[in-house]
Amino acid sequence: MTCVLGEPKLELSHDEMQARHHEIAERYGHQPEQVIAAAQERLAHAHEQEQTQRITPAGAVAYAVDRNLEREAVVEERVLLRDALSRGMGDVTLGDARHAIEARLETSELVRVGHTQDRPGYAVTSAEMLELEQQTLARMHVGQGRAEALGPADTAERLARDHAHLSDSQRAAVTQVLASHDQTLGLDGVAGAGKTTTLAAVRDLAQAQGYDVSGLAPTSRAAHLLEEAGIPSVTLQRHVAHGVEVSDGQKHLYVLDESSLASTRQMHALLTRLEPDDRLLLVGDVRQHHAVEAGRPFEQLQAAGMETAHLEEIVRQTDPALRAVVQQLSRGEVQEAMHGLDHQGRIHEITHREERLAAIARDYVSHAEATLVVSPDNQSRQEINVLIHRERQAIGQVQAHDESVRVLTPRQDLTGADRQWAARYEPGDVLRYTVGSQAHELAPGTYARVIEVDADHNRLIVAREHGEAVSYDPRRLQGVTIYREADRALAVGDRVQITAPDRERRIANRELGTIEAIAEGQHDLRVRLDSGRAVTFERDQAVHLDYGYAVTSHSSQGQTAGRVLVHVDAEHASEVLVNRQFAYVALSRGRSDIQVYTNDRSQLPGALSREHEHASAFEHSIGPALHGPDSPATPARRQTVEHTLGYSR
Repeated sequence: MTCVLGEPKLELSHDEMQARHHEIAERYGHQPEQVIAAAQERLAHAHEQEQTQRITPAGAVAYAVDRNLEREAVVEERVLLRDALSRGMGDVTLGDARHAIEARLETSELVRVGHTQDRPGYAVTSAEMLELEQQTLARMHVGQGRAEALGPADTAERLARDHAHLSDSQRAAVTQVLASHDQTLGLDGVAGAGKTTTLAAVRDLAQAQGYDVSGLAPTSRAAHLLEEAGIPSVTLQRHVAHGVEVSDGQKHLYVLDESSLASTRQMHALLTRLEPDDRLLLVGDVRQHHAVEAGRPFEQLQAAGMETAHLEEIVRQTDPALRAVVQQLSRGEVQEAMHGLDHQGRIHEITHREERLAAIARDYVSHAEATLVVSPDNQSRQEINVLIHRERQAIGQVQAHDESVRVLTPRQDLTGADRQWAARYEPGDVLRYTVGSQAHELAPGTYARVIEVDADHNRLIVAREHGEAVSYDPRRLQGVTIYREADRALAVGDRVQITAPDRERRIANRELGTIEAIAEGQHDLRVRLDSGRAVTFERDQAVHLDYGYAVTSHSSQGQTAGRVLVHVDAEHASEVLVNRQFAYVALSRGRSDIQVYTNDRSQLPGALSREHEHASAFEHSIGPALHGPDSPATPARRQTVEHTLGYSR
């Protein structure tokens, strides 16, 4: 039997495999003999039905394409070759992989989009991605200038009477949005410009014009923030998953917040669902993080000529010096912003990692109220969380008695293509089935644990909650989330974050709170959310809980804190994690104080100036001059896009 732990393959002896079965079964409270017998019976039946599946070059390349184009619209040939060889290890040669890629190019499934900058080889995209991007831009163009004004004729009077608290820039943005005759339009605002306040005025005046206003957001927390502006909201994923609904004759204004986090597929699905009388307002900040999945449609639509109101006046930072730093970051002036922070004494250089993280923990507990730590990677984030927990215990901010709670941490390294390949799973992984499977008696919302991986036949053996073993091909199931288990020492007084949305309790993903009580006996946990509500978790329900002292910059997007401590390892962090977007998002969270801890003050500006953005398939295909964050939406650019789309007004 071959048990695969990531890559490369690891051969286990019979005795070692028996020991592994016993270890997993005992750890999760099952009878080892029952689990082993059931697993062996399932495998024996599966082996009778199937022959060993050897991967073909076409299959290996298909995996590489799916894996990479899920998160990037444009991918280099060398990356496809790397992943194809990994998937077909022992069965596929470099020449085989190259021929399979060429075959896809000849049939136009893949499209060359030019050579990659400063690197050998070429880059490709898919015909599907090009079509999605082109259709998204075309739908925006077709809807321009063809609708009634979004707001009432007396917008100016109503703003003066009912929304006198708005700043001049906010009032100007609201006026532009409401005067628009376009079906799809944008509201782009710097971090801390008061977009939520601005949206409340848009809602009131659009409703006065007869529109039903609904909110959408790529994350559940952003949807909750929209509701604070009085806009009933759901996640974007939920909205597009429901399919096209029968028109109710009502005019709708959909407000998509945090639009920079929407992928090309999501944006295309959203625009496709609009009825002729519907309107769409895309709200966000192109300078912040982009979607995990492929594309940057919010920026792309603006560059292609989508009418967009801008909010450039920052109201979050109360200190003028800090406000100037955030304004510089919003303009991409990272060197100047770092010089300003250094001049203010807010950059602390501590070379040794352990000393640096300990200093952050001490700084946190010195002013724990309304303080947030932002660190680029999950490893350092978790280390800082543990240090703060212990430091707070040492000085009495948190109770000394710990309760060990087993939690789940998502395996974020796996794409959809990876989840179909059994070899990417590991014994002990915990799986949650969003959709479920009647054939395997896996109900939606249930959990199972991986007992064994049969890479040769691409099958998993999992133990359901009551210990029954199930064998299946992971390609047959959709909507599976993969976790690893970890232990957290939690105590009364600890800050925690919820790591998965909980619709039943109305809790958003990454919502923060404080542990108020841990009951003895059942060991229930009561958490007071920052919103003020108290929620209770039974011990076995607290799996989506973690420390809430330090977060990654992606998790911090949309949050505001009184003071922010930012950790940056300028030497070792990759440009994927530490870049211009990280600097802008992390350093704009704090209202009154920002402190930066780094290993090297001299390298910090360079590390934070790096660019890491999603590429656009369409703009790569029509010319590099139209690609990049500094390419403005000029008339010439819009004309080129419209000509390529075959569209003109």
